[in-house]
Amino acid sequence: MDRRSFLKLGTTLGLGMPFLSSTLTSCNQDVEFFRQFEVNFSGNVLIIGAGAAGLMAGHLLRQNNISFQILEASDTYGGRVKEASNFADFPIDLGAEWIHTNPSVLARMLNDPNVQANIDIINYNPESIALWDGSNLKKRNFFNNFYGEYKFKNTTWFSFFDDYIVPGIANNITLNSPVTNIDYTGSRITVTNAAGNQFEADRVIVTVPLTVLQRGSITFTPALPQTKTDALQQIDMPDGIKVFMEFSERFYPDLLGFGSLTNLIDDSSGEKLYYNAAFRKNAASHVLGLFTVGEDASFYTNQPDDNKTIEVVINELDQVFEGKASRFYKKHVIQNWSKSPYVLGSYSFGSDEGTQAVLKETINNKIYFAGEAYATPDSSTVHGAGESAFVAVEALLKG
Repeated sequence: MDRRSFLKLGTTLGLGMPFLSSTLTSCNQDVEFFRQFEVNFSGNVLIIGAGAAGLMAGHLLRQNNISFQILEASDTYGGRVKEASNFADFPIDLGAEWIHTNPSVLARMLNDPNVQANIDIINYNPESIALWDGSNLKKRNFFNNFYGEYKFKNTTWFSFFDDYIVPGIANNITLNSPVTNIDYTGSRITVTNAAGNQFEADRVIVTVPLTVLQRGSITFTPALPQTKTDALQQIDMPDGIKVFMEFSERFYPDLLGFGSLTNLIDDSSGEKLYYNAAFRKNAASHVLGLFTVGEDASFYTNQPDDNKTIEVVINELDQVFEGKASRFYKKHVIQNWSKSPYVLGSYSFGSDEGTQAVLKETINNKIYFAGEAYATPDSSTVHGAGESAFVAVEALLKG
């Protein structure tokens, strides 16, 4: 259950109602814990993209002894799961950060009862919450009674994949290999990358962000069915950026929203939150994060460079906190996902089950699709991306 669902459900049930624990433990309990697949396939598979869905697809194929190779466009794996390990005295999630469901999802993603994962999780229910209405800072601490999720304590989403998924499939990942064409005309599929290198496979799983497909960065031969291209254009993947700042002193609440409480809850145009990134991390560093997607994010993502971005962020915080941001500022790190060439945005918005059903349709039982945008009902999440990989791999192996 994602942050937006928490906010809306909390408002429906009444502010201050302490339903958090029962809500969390009920999420996704209908999903079989450890999966066993029916395997009627013995060929080789190419996975396009080494983000969460691509890595999970490789992990599942390895578990079922299927030959595969992952082609990743960038110079590292992880996609929108990314870490800054040396910024503060705790690792920073530059991409996906929250665990939007029960942490048992991590075990389900590993899909191996023999793996003992040592992962510390914290309850993320901010204790001090404030709203800035443009002229006044107002405390809204009652909000913490019904808003809460989970986060990693000493690790990150990237560390989860790096420690438990990647080691078993690292030799199957080819970096710096952006795919430009997928030709599925013949009995076998030919995939061509930007360098002109060709790879052949019996099946392909496409896990790149929607923006890559929407912009035609990968062409298909024959072209994708019109129903699928129409569905692709119906889903938005708006701007997104994360900014982390270290300060010599803490002057901010655990969570800072903008506008009215209604604006914080009604996120139809996006989200914008400043938050104490060191919350319950047992850290000495004072780190404030800015997370924003959608219309609010565009103001920051469209700045000419990172220097200008941090300037406008500090100026904004100075207005809210009477110049304390400038006074205590030490350093920053910025991840502008809208300018990341193989991502070009945040995560999917506006999808529905009908559109997702079309997006997930396989092509000629040869080409399969996975990623957070294809997850029902957990789109826009890492565990949703993982679940979509389960669905794609299950269909592929069943034959």
